Amino acid sequence: MKKAALFAAVIVLAAGLVSCGGGTQYKDASKDEGSREFGPKEIKMTVNTMTGSMHTFLKEEWKQPSYIQIKKFLNKTSEHIDTAMISNEIQTNLIKKRIKFIDDTLTADAIAEMEKGMTGMMDPDSAIPMGQLKSPNLYLTGDIRDNVRTVKGREVQYLVVTLKLYNLKTQVVEWQDQQEFLKSTKKDKVSF
Repeated sequence: MKKAALFAAVIVLAAGLVSCGGGTQYKDASKDEGSREFGPKEIKMTVNTMTGSMHTFLKEEWKQPSYIQIKKFLNKTSEHIDTAMISNEIQTNLIKKRIKFIDDTLTADAIAEMEKGMTGMMDPDSAIPMGQLKSPNLYLTGDIRDNVRTVKGREVQYLVVTLKLYNLKTQVVEWQDQQEFLKSTKKDKVSF
């Protein structure tokens, strides 16, 4: 009898473990239905809006070489939003369209290589010459802000993602655009 009960318990436990496994499923992020949290749907919509608008500005209005550096992109909302994910995706999409970005995270390493080249220890054909680093002429900055309120038992969140290109030479904001979201979610009832 004990063996039968033990065997039944093992079968139930194994069935429970197998049914919980379920496996990983991958979905198309651009077809995400959205949720209470800022997720793939909002990121894709923001990236598409900003990439298109910024590219149009740079090619049709700015009409001069642009060297963009991403600066502060702040999350001022009441939830965690990874702003680097948004700015990285915008940068990737614009680089694919031949817009140039400045990344100074490896500048010290580049300078060290240039200094080695000046010592005469490096092959002059492969030595990195001085005076060719580019300075940014535009900073990409922005923020995400929200306003949350309750309307007829639903949580209504108004989110605004704003990005701008700031001209370092003139201190003029040359371009600015925003993406808005209005989310309405049924509030969970808490009972004790």
